[in-house]
Amino acid sequence: MEPSNASVVWLAYVSYPVTTAVYYERALRRNCRVVTLGPKIGPEIIKGWNLEAMKLPVLDHDVPLSFEPDMKEVFASARERFPAPDLYLWIESVPGHFPKNLDSLKCPKACILIDSHLNLDWHVKWALNFDHVFIAQREYLEAFRRHGCKSVHWLPLACDPEVHSKKSSEKAFDIGFVGSVFENSQRAHLLKKLAERRFHVEVERCFWHEMALVFSKSRVVFNNAVRNDLNMRVFEALSTGSFLLTDVPAKSGQNELFEGGVDLGIYDEANIVEKARHYLIREEEREHIARRGQSMVHKAHTYSHRVGELLQVMLHGKSRTPNASEWRERSLVGLPSDGKWSSSPPSRPKGRSFIIPVIDGSEKGRREFGALLEDLKRIEGEVIVIFNSPEAAEAFRDHPRIDISASLNINSGVSRAWNIGVHLSSQPSLFILNADLRIGPAAVEGLEKGLWELPAAAIVGPEGSFFGFYTYEDIIWFHREARPSSPQLVDAVSGFFFAVKRELFLNRVLQFEDRFTPCFTEEWDLGLQARQAGYCSYVVPVKDYQHEWGISSQPNRTIRYLKNQQARAREIIARNRIHFWRKWLVIAGELQLPQTEPNGPMHRSATGSQLLQSKIVELSAGGNPPK
Repeated sequence: MEPSNASVVWLAYVSYPVTTAVYYERALRRNCRVVTLGPKIGPEIIKGWNLEAMKLPVLDHDVPLSFEPDMKEVFASARERFPAPDLYLWIESVPGHFPKNLDSLKCPKACILIDSHLNLDWHVKWALNFDHVFIAQREYLEAFRRHGCKSVHWLPLACDPEVHSKKSSEKAFDIGFVGSVFENSQRAHLLKKLAERRFHVEVERCFWHEMALVFSKSRVVFNNAVRNDLNMRVFEALSTGSFLLTDVPAKSGQNELFEGGVDLGIYDEANIVEKARHYLIREEEREHIARRGQSMVHKAHTYSHRVGELLQVMLHGKSRTPNASEWRERSLVGLPSDGKWSSSPPSRPKGRSFIIPVIDGSEKGRREFGALLEDLKRIEGEVIVIFNSPEAAEAFRDHPRIDISASLNINSGVSRAWNIGVHLSSQPSLFILNADLRIGPAAVEGLEKGLWELPAAAIVGPEGSFFGFYTYEDIIWFHREARPSSPQLVDAVSGFFFAVKRELFLNRVLQFEDRFTPCFTEEWDLGLQARQAGYCSYVVPVKDYQHEWGISSQPNRTIRYLKNQQARAREIIARNRIHFWRKWLVIAGELQLPQTEPNGPMHRSATGSQLLQSKIVELSAGGNPPK
């Protein structure tokens, strides 16, 4: 209930439930007696503005009016039912709402203009009808003063914590955006760029609580300014407690209110993918920044804060609203001024999953896999088996060391089997094992230690290599008898035994490439994925394992896979070589690829791309290259 002795505000705007004026009305009613005046939108505007998703009714004002009412007549008729105003406040909503004879009102009059970056021409003219002018876009203050507005003030947009609150603790989307996306716009271009990099991008057109829910379920909320405006999304997204990744609109004041990398995330077109990936991977850093941003907007950037400043100017003679430094100072009360994230030393989480594809159902293959399961009885961790052989699945159906299994009636290939195992796993450390491997506890402990303690480690194994991108061969292979005594950074680890972090698959940083089915090239591809994301692959010199090379050393062996497909190993290698070059050619300009030619690494150059393209054409001559 509004206090009976409070100031009376006549609030004029075009009624519809998701306009900015509604948030001001909610804040004003906490301290003032509010009478609303104006028209309301009709079906044609709802359709034209794509507002069908409002899910809230369009209500009549206390005093329903036309778009251009005569305020002298309005005052004469309304004063019999409503108290006379102590101030009159007009807020920009739908174009065409221009009351006449405002001078007939003898109280202070003010307007709030929101989209000066789009409507400056008529804004500066309409503002002359008011005693005080409040604008959301700081850049245009001088333009209003040049046109004769003597009392013009910056009043940024804000949030309503009751509406823009955390609606869910579940994160379902990598990147969320709520708003308008027009074809061929910069927003459309940037969102497409993110989606093409395998991020789960959720784009919706919704409002109020539904909008806050999308923000809450997004690990990263994307924002892009239109003509350098400081828009509502900045404050609303931060209010939900989700991490905001935004550009920096010039002259808007945003970079003075919020510090990039401390209170929110900042991107430009060139680094948006890199920035998104950085914060998706680094959950603790991301959530630390998100909590800080939420605290800041709740302390200084709500509509109650904005209304308080407006009333101080209109009714109590204050000469100006706060500047950016003052707003920031208020937002930092109780927070460290230097709130930069500092990570603690990485901890080694408990829990591991062993993922084992079983392809060979022969007596020898079953015997080798049985020996591996005996080894695993001495090693803690869940065992996940993907049977690509019905015979093997039947033989080990009730084995006590197998915790989870998937039985396929085809050879799905190494990559698909690994991906199935990853999806079935539940532990932070994933170990990929060949079925013919023999291992001991020391090997597992050594790899796990390296995985979590080596700088930026994503993938570790006992063997690996530097490989030639163009030549498609190992340049230096670190095998058991030829490797350093300490961990060695490499391009890729060998696929028979290695460990990876499950979180990197959950965050879509890594994924085993199905196009290499049934086998070969998966490890090199995974190593480049890690490098692209800023991670590293290491050879860790553990010794407690045994492995004999099989299919990799038999180029003429025929491999049957999927449904009725078969090829010799050398044919699969030739096909996968082209897949590999094609895939990584696309991003060759973003990534310094591993050692390729005898004279040194391939750098970012047209020559390198042209040479790679010519090799693809050469190797696929005589027909279309495999798809």
